[in-house]
Amino acid sequence: MTDKEIEINLSIVDTIKKYSYDPIELTYGANTPVSWGRDNDIPSLLRNCYEQSATLKSIIDGSVNYVLGSEIMVSDDIACFNEQVNSRGTTMRQLIEHIASDYYKYGNFAIQVIYSKMGTLCELYPLDVTRCRLNESQTKVYYSKKAWTKYQTKAEEFDRFNRKNINPEKKTQIYFYNGNGINATYSKAPWIGALNDVLTEIEIGKYSLNSVSNGFQARYIVNIPSANNLTQEQKDLVEKRFKEKFSGVDTNSNFMLYFNGNDKDGIKIEKMEVDDAPEKFIAIKENARSNIYTSLRCTPTLFGLLNQSSGFNSQEYSSAFKLFQKTVIEPFQKMLIENLDKIFGVKDCIEIKPFEIDFDKNDD
Repeated sequence: MTDKEIEINLSIVDTIKKYSYDPIELTYGANTPVSWGRDNDIPSLLRNCYEQSATLKSIIDGSVNYVLGSEIMVSDDIACFNEQVNSRGTTMRQLIEHIASDYYKYGNFAIQVIYSKMGTLCELYPLDVTRCRLNESQTKVYYSKKAWTKYQTKAEEFDRFNRKNINPEKKTQIYFYNGNGINATYSKAPWIGALNDVLTEIEIGKYSLNSVSNGFQARYIVNIPSANNLTQEQKDLVEKRFKEKFSGVDTNSNFMLYFNGNDKDGIKIEKMEVDDAPEKFIAIKENARSNIYTSLRCTPTLFGLLNQSSGFNSQEYSSAFKLFQKTVIEPFQKMLIENLDKIFGVKDCIEIKPFEIDFDKNDD
């Protein structure tokens, strides 16, 4: 090292939770669960995105309501399921609501199908699809009552739904929807193209909360001298102590630690000016939000976000609704009915009456 070279060691108290989306599926044997992502935990990431992104949650919840329409009518062929689909009192509408919600969150859904001793369908239960995994041939479904881990093996095994393969000794099958299941064992969430934008919105929200909690203070660099006399273990301990003292368990820190080799200076704290940060973050957040809407092929007007220039415009809403209903909701409803037809073994087992928007009509 020359006299002009300076050894710099930066230790950042990281304020951002690291997210990992690796869709690689791992198989550990023909009769074992295929991992849902490399760490078998992609559903947790998707669930966290739904729960923490206000935009994503609004779109998903609203889309589910559009899917449910104004009324769901059961055909005469399955009239016995008109009131409820299982002994717990779950209605057909509640079943479809669960299916649609899981599809929009995860791109997959699952239903427990229970047969009588005579081999006739008698009950349907919506399942949390995140608890389910498929085997490599996609003929078995593994259901875990606990959250899945990378190397988890304890799970109940069920036959995947097949009306031609009903076993009187096994009264339960699981209907697992994963699209066509050709390119991957598990389908991708319909909004996955905007994953980075969802994460961006979440992190900007955390940044805003952190700024408010700290009185909108700027970030700081803590300059620690005589770093050459510290071992890496000691540096790690210093970082840990700073983190515990100023950040707490959520690591909402405003500090960056800089270990330098200068023995003459004392500890210095320098402010990093970020006067225009709020404006930059607002612009980034708006762009992220726009991408989330685009990924789900909808407009903010449909989900209660008013036009900043004109406010609520009934004509604009009606046009957006008709397009969304025709190009997104109706195809999904058709897919949903086709899947239920497979379970019940009848054509057009249900009918979903769509919403009708008429702003000229006066409600009593």
